[in-house]
Amino acid sequence: MTNKSQIYQTPNVGCLIGTAYQVLLSKLSTALTEAELSITTAEYLVLRLLYDKEGLQQCEIADIIGRDKAGVSRCVASLEKKGFVKTESVSHKCLRVYLSEDGKKKRAAVMRVANERHQALVDLVSSNDMEIFVKVLKAIIQ
Repeated sequence: MTNKSQIYQTPNVGCLIGTAYQVLLSKLSTALTEAELSITTAEYLVLRLLYDKEGLQQCEIADIIGRDKAGVSRCVASLEKKGFVKTESVSHKCLRVYLSEDGKKKRAAVMRVANERHQALVDLVSSNDMEIFVKVLKAIIQ
């Protein structure tokens, strides 16, 4: 009989990365809820991008954040319903997305939560380890 420790002789990096990502999303979700922002982590990714560059098309948003177009479309529709964004039709298949006045007003609160979560992550490791960590992640992505 094989025990679990014999199955993985080396660290299962993919599982570790996936688990770490889920933990980070969970903590972000909790922080967004506690800040009474009523947005999901997926909606946060869209908003965060729009805070840097408004007027992107949904397909551009999907490419930049690495999500599928249908998922981004659902996020945009939800954010529009919640009053964070407004859309403008580019064609029958494409919408351009802008922040609403309410979405602009909530920017400071959204970014405060994002910055607090980022700082919590940075505080876990030394700056040298973080530099190596980012370098390794970029290498994996490429």
